[in-house]
Amino acid sequence: MSVAENPDNVTIPKPADHGFNLITPFKYLDKPDLSRAVLLVLNQSLVGMNIPQLWSNTKLHVCADGGANQLYEFFEEDEAARSQHIPEFIVGDLDSLTDETRSYYESKGSIVIPQLTQYATDFDKALTVSRLYFYSEEMRAKVQDYKNIDEHDGLAQLESEVQNPQPGAEDIFVYALGGIGGRFDQTIASIHQLYKISEKYKYIDLIFITSSDTVFLVDKGINYIEYESKGLWNSKDAVPVCGLLPLGSTKVILNTKGLKYDVTDWESDMLGNVSSSNGICGVNGVIVETTEAIVMNIVVDHHTVN
Repeated sequence: MSVAENPDNVTIPKPADHGFNLITPFKYLDKPDLSRAVLLVLNQSLVGMNIPQLWSNTKLHVCADGGANQLYEFFEEDEAARSQHIPEFIVGDLDSLTDETRSYYESKGSIVIPQLTQYATDFDKALTVSRLYFYSEEMRAKVQDYKNIDEHDGLAQLESEVQNPQPGAEDIFVYALGGIGGRFDQTIASIHQLYKISEKYKYIDLIFITSSDTVFLVDKGINYIEYESKGLWNSKDAVPVCGLLPLGSTKVILNTKGLKYDVTDWESDMLGNVSSSNGICGVNGVIVETTEAIVMNIVVDHHTVN
């Protein structure tokens, strides 16, 4: 078990072995085809985020209940911009959605889908809408015909009709705004979602974006976290801060290439070693090999994002 310090910039090529997981948490900034990308707005302040940029590089925009209030308030001083950022769907038990917000977005064409069941969170319901929307044209039409969706758990009933795509199907990228920070129980619920989605829906890439971080799950095995350049998402820091956080139930053994402090055969768990306040040195990517899934956060400077 060892630690090695790297210079601020190192080039780390993709692993020679083809059996690695490719993770692209900043794909929305590379401006490729993001026709299967979702911006999912949760009920947490959007201050400090570049909403117009995130919006323009995603195909579908879904607010989870009070997330619509946050979006509405974000543009409170710019009605012209507000009217250009209309979510396709607002979904949840609607206990937080204000009448003013609902009336405004419905008048602009948003589909509001009440789902009153308490056996799923508003985040779950918004994710279900996203999955159904991209599943097939037939299922998309059923979701858009919202008046026929049972208000208690109609989305769950629709989801029971679909199956997971075959291996190799095109991924859905879900960029969730908020969910990390704020109330601690909601943060833990978001971390739970990372693990649950990774296990249940291998074709969904869930990435949380906050005012300071990008947070995602690094799966068991060899992973290459790829990006166009560090400056694309953080030009302020020569070595953007990152953390490898063993928030699962099992001790992990880590091997990394491209971090400020690379580790070899390094045991990590919540009662032992934790690699927080590490840094990204890889010019275009880093390698993280782990024996079990682990949460990774990378500090982002949203003023960099154009």
